[in-house]
Amino acid sequence: MPAPHEPDPDPKQPHSGTNKSHPDPPHRSAHSEQPATPPEEAQTAQPEENHKTSPEGTYANTPEEARATTPGTQATPPAEVREDDGAQAISEGRILDAAPDRAHANTPEGTQATASEAQADSPGDAPGDAAAQATSEGQSREAVSDRACANSPEGTRAAGLEAPAGGARGGGGGQAVSGGGAEDKGAGLVETGVMVGQASGRTGRSGRTRGAVRRLGAGLVPIAAEAPVDPRTAVLADPVVAEGRRFCWRCGKPVGRATAEHGATSSGVCETCGAAYDFRPHLHADEVVAGQYEIQGCIAHGGLGWIYLAVDRKVSDRWVVLKGLLHAGDTEAQAVAVAERQYLAELAHPSIVKIHNFVEYPSPDGTSVGYIVMEYVGGRSLRAMLDTYERPRRMPVAEAIAYVLEVLPALEYLHSLELAHNDLKPDNIMVTEDQVKLIDLGATAPFESYGNLYGTRGFQAPEFTRTGPSAASDIYTVGRTLAVLTLNVPMERGRYLDVIPEPADEPVLTRYESFHRLLLRATDPDPRRRFPSARVMANQLAGVLREILAADTGTEHPQLSTMFSPTRTSFGTGELVAQTDAYVDGIARGKHLHASDVAAALPVPLIDPADPAAALLAGTAHPEPQHALDAVRIARQRAAAEPGGAPETFALEATFAEVRIQLDLEHPAAARDLLSAMDDSDWRVDWYRGLAALQEREYEQAYGHFDAVLQALPGEIAPKLALAATAELVLQHWDSPDPEQWRACAEKFYDTVWRTDRGVVSAAFGLARQLAAAGRVIEAVRALDEVPAASRHYSEARMTAVLLLLTAAPVDELEESTLHIAAARVRSLPPGEPRAAQMRVLVLGTALAWLRAGRTPKLSDATLFGEPFAERDLRQGVESGLRALARTAPGRTHRYALVDLANSLRAKTWF
Repeated sequence: MPAPHEPDPDPKQPHSGTNKSHPDPPHRSAHSEQPATPPEEAQTAQPEENHKTSPEGTYANTPEEARATTPGTQATPPAEVREDDGAQAISEGRILDAAPDRAHANTPEGTQATASEAQADSPGDAPGDAAAQATSEGQSREAVSDRACANSPEGTRAAGLEAPAGGARGGGGGQAVSGGGAEDKGAGLVETGVMVGQASGRTGRSGRTRGAVRRLGAGLVPIAAEAPVDPRTAVLADPVVAEGRRFCWRCGKPVGRATAEHGATSSGVCETCGAAYDFRPHLHADEVVAGQYEIQGCIAHGGLGWIYLAVDRKVSDRWVVLKGLLHAGDTEAQAVAVAERQYLAELAHPSIVKIHNFVEYPSPDGTSVGYIVMEYVGGRSLRAMLDTYERPRRMPVAEAIAYVLEVLPALEYLHSLELAHNDLKPDNIMVTEDQVKLIDLGATAPFESYGNLYGTRGFQAPEFTRTGPSAASDIYTVGRTLAVLTLNVPMERGRYLDVIPEPADEPVLTRYESFHRLLLRATDPDPRRRFPSARVMANQLAGVLREILAADTGTEHPQLSTMFSPTRTSFGTGELVAQTDAYVDGIARGKHLHASDVAAALPVPLIDPADPAAALLAGTAHPEPQHALDAVRIARQRAAAEPGGAPETFALEATFAEVRIQLDLEHPAAARDLLSAMDDSDWRVDWYRGLAALQEREYEQAYGHFDAVLQALPGEIAPKLALAATAELVLQHWDSPDPEQWRACAEKFYDTVWRTDRGVVSAAFGLARQLAAAGRVIEAVRALDEVPAASRHYSEARMTAVLLLLTAAPVDELEESTLHIAAARVRSLPPGEPRAAQMRVLVLGTALAWLRAGRTPKLSDATLFGEPFAERDLRQGVESGLRALARTAPGRTHRYALVDLANSLRAKTWF
């Protein structure tokens, strides 16, 4: 029985036929297996909430010079030998100007190391490279499961550089910024998932032993298995329809209510329309129906009448359920039952209750009444599970999604037969010991049918009574079911209001933004703006689930998209570390993100392989854009020559292919011209317009288009990556009145992408840039440390982290431990790393500047790169490094500049 705190929605409502030729514009605003005794609130339901709807009826509803007193203390060429801006940047130390808020980024807690850690860069102190272990474990792609274990060659764990357990980023509690040694492996990364509440306390019948936990939602969410239940325990001792739920089957007015003159009655005549009513069970225990089904008693009351438990004496004494009608005289209800028999007899899906038979049996007054005989589905409904949560607590989002994902294939099956369920809600989703099933198909009807349509207010789509059943109206009920399970949806007069609460009122919607977007799309007042099919919604819901699990567990949950290609290349991964190339060639390089790089890297929409046009357009995927454009023209010629004509979707898909190629050729104007003639309702139009706007440097416009794509596809990674990069470009190129809002947006989406899929390395670098810009350098380094050793960007991530550490504060404010950590990281670079020499010079130069700023090592025998941490030794190290770089310099001028700088830093000697 539902708990008193959770009002039970109205019973299923009938709606009379409507004239589809004049539809109103859309607006927002096994049947209900309810226990016989409803919650207290339901007893005061208003009469107008349970009635037949009229045809017209609708619902209401640093200065750099200050770092060193003499030239060269930053291991950079002096100003008098620089040949261009690159050399100037080197001499002034601006090569490392990585974060705008450096003065406050390096707190003592962020860089403090222990005495033993201060010697971590001495010869023989660095542990073995964990990358070899990662490789040996088969981590072949850039995204591997245990990111926290693959990134710690040097093992220089600093106490202040460790991620707090359960920290906001969830990248692995206890993982050090240095990447952590072998002792960190797997810390905090055990996936626990989300468990459901206690199972039913009913006595289980005998049966085969099952595991205590099973995994639902594509095997992602561990759920406590439902205990087997003896069906007989479901029989109601006193089957009575509560007074507050007694309504006339014909006019919908309250009947059988107590008045000053008389008490409540279970049978009688409606005072409004004169129709007879009878809410008493027609079948009783031990009664045998059709000589086959022995009644055990009533187990629930639904919108069309009582539900009876019975034993099939002719088929292995199996448990079955008989569903009767509310009143034998309700001919409309009789018609619904007959229709149910016709629709359901041939349905065969593992997630839909099975219909065994349809029988007739005389009522007490001799009138023949029809009964549907269906399989008994033991377990608990989602409504019963929800009732175990005391408001304001609701079902965990991941758990609710897992359950709904199990029944969406059943809806897709029905839709493939052009049938709509019409009454999806928590009451009609049953969780058994084996599976999750959709029950009560009493309201099932063909698409666009009219007449007597049934559903439950608070779940039913606003256009239902005007347009009839459709896949879109069922999608609406899925969205409402998810909302009711996970949110405190407001109620009025015993039913849920047709609203989705605001994130300000529901913190879960702030935490899981993609889930909020999904709910909004599924319940959009305009059916054309909802998910086009249950299959598409299931794909997006699975993507949202993976994102939620990644946030909750700190473990990635990547998903192969069926809508987008993988990222075509990376962006923003080498800009910062490339600045050190000025040591090699003297050329200045920018550190900002480039829009053209972003546009070229972002994924592109995929054509459905089942689309008949896919084969004709296969050649358009050529890597050379001009060749691909030729392929489109050839495909059009072939399509025109097809005997039966081109597939219906060919013209659309060929145009999208040409748009993509024009953008690859960097012809945004041509792409926009093609898009102007296309239907704006297709999310691909917004995606390509966003890419075109990026190429034209219209960043705010691009952001709007990408946001529209995310609204349509909330479970996809691609639009989130696009939004993050576009927000960063806005920050770089526009003097926004609220830059912090854009920075926070970029950080949020980069973090979401990286947390969910460690294969998208561009997101890790983007996240690190945003965190460093906010002065949170330790977190930025931690994000870079999560780049897996199997990634081709692994070394770039390690070197970028070094640069962020060395620029976290003015050189005289750096902690000694930071220098040791940086040195250890550089020492751990692969032997063939081409930038290793310049990174070594940079660290040595920074350490020399640190000593010349008046700082001294804590230990008299401290070392750096295996040599004494003293000014003379550092000078020798920088000098030899610069001379080595000069030998490979591409130009004479820059070579001389490096030699002159090396000479200026040569340690003084009396010999």
